Amino acid sequence: MRDVRRGQRRKRNMSLYYGTVLLIALVIFAILSVTVFFRTETVIITGSSVYSIDEIISASGIEGGENMIRKNMGKAEERITSELVYIETAHISRKLPSSVEISVTPCVESACMQYDEGWFIVSAKGKVLRTAESPPEGMIIFYGTEPAEDIGIGSTFASAEENKTEVIYELLEKRLSGGFAEKMTSFDVTSRVNISCMYEDRINIELGAISDLDYKFRFAEEIITLYLEDNAEGRLRMLENGAQFMSNSDLEQIMEFRRAQEEAAEQALTEPAETDAEPSEDTSASTKLNFE
Repeated sequence: MRDVRRGQRRKRNMSLYYGTVLLIALVIFAILSVTVFFRTETVIITGSSVYSIDEIISASGIEGGENMIRKNMGKAEERITSELVYIETAHISRKLPSSVEISVTPCVESACMQYDEGWFIVSAKGKVLRTAESPPEGMIIFYGTEPAEDIGIGSTFASAEENKTEVIYELLEKRLSGGFAEKMTSFDVTSRVNISCMYEDRINIELGAISDLDYKFRFAEEIITLYLEDNAEGRLRMLENGAQFMSNSDLEQIMEFRRAQEEAAEQALTEPAETDAEPSEDTSASTKLNFE
């Protein structure tokens, strides 16, 4: 019995011994990892960019001989995207024992946001790339964005009205996703409850609020492609239970009639005159089309 107990104690002692040795080895390895081993010798750049390799490495703050384990790669990524405006994303990975790989994706000028003095040119993710006095040709335009006061080059675009920011990005994502929305040339978000967009610069689509956006686009596409002439110009108003289209000529007739009524009303202040009642939009336009 004593021999069995002695053997068990010996096994426990050996386990304790090897466990202590292993722990000491791990501690030594950890210390060496952040002091001696894994020093940066090579930096590899992948992805497309308008910047040179040296510019990207410099912006990252990674230096030759620097310990890879101790380096905060998250902050290095942030430095790259903040200092190099036309880089959308940067991802840094360690390639032990001595290499670091920086993968970057470029910013693409995707939209222009209106502000008091001109336009902010932004990427697909809303990064402000530059300013312009006028919208670049062929770029999607956003009117009535009301930028926040602290917006500047390199920052992420935001409206002073938080809820409007969400609307802008939802519309931008839909526009860049292709399909029917790709034919929109501009959006007006001056009012969040009365959003409008221009289809091929010829049909103003009044969407109302941002809700049910996918359905409204599908319905508008069906109306334009199936029921309107290829060169039709006018206003397509999306209603709660349908839609209504009026041509530009009919809209102009309504405006002219209203101007005449206003002039007649001014004359009536000094010289009473009989005038006909103003026809409503529902009866005055000969090419008004209702859809349900």
